[in-house]
Amino acid sequence: MLYISSVEKRFGDRAVLSAVSLRVEAGEYVAIVGESGVGKSTLLNIIAGLEAPDAGEVLFEGARLNDLDDDALTLLRRDRFGFVFQAFHVLPHLTVEQNVGLPLLLRSFPPGKIKESSLKILNSVGLATRENSMPRELSGGELQRVAIARALVGNPKLVLADEPTGNLDQENARQVLALLREQVKAHGAAGILVTHSEAAAATCDRRYLLTGTGLAPL
Repeated sequence: MLYISSVEKRFGDRAVLSAVSLRVEAGEYVAIVGESGVGKSTLLNIIAGLEAPDAGEVLFEGARLNDLDDDALTLLRRDRFGFVFQAFHVLPHLTVEQNVGLPLLLRSFPPGKIKESSLKILNSVGLATRENSMPRELSGGELQRVAIARALVGNPKLVLADEPTGNLDQENARQVLALLREQVKAHGAAGILVTHSEAAAATCDRRYLLTGTGLAPL
């Protein structure tokens, strides 16, 4: 599914990533742990094709991301990837249902299919009665559930989560982490959770520590 081989990245004189290699198969949920500034988000950006590595390669479903142009990478992210961030990035002027359905709208799905898929995933994340709510009416935990629903509504093959519980209290964090794992597994996606939290990483199948010399199993 996803294969990262000997990836390196520098910003000026500073080496951010060095000799990073990882393989993630469909249905696997993997945690990458590390302190702030160690390069976790940079690694996610490289996996997503938002940044190019200085060395090494990233392959997704057999395609070498290094060889794809910007248009091809944009389509790959739109059609095959799902993203969950620390900041919810829920659009304040859209309803919950409209926020969740946005990825399908961008892919020109028929309105009926967008509504059907949005309501189905909202039900699966425990927001079946909130489809007409505005984001300002939701709690932080509910907003992150919306973000998870939006990431998964298009049945992505790879889910990338960057500190998804960083803005949540302990109980909401626990619920969101359980939900994220459950939904990644239910969709048969490959999932990568980037976090500084050992508790968050413990919800994953495998855990790795990111350091200046690469990834080490935990």
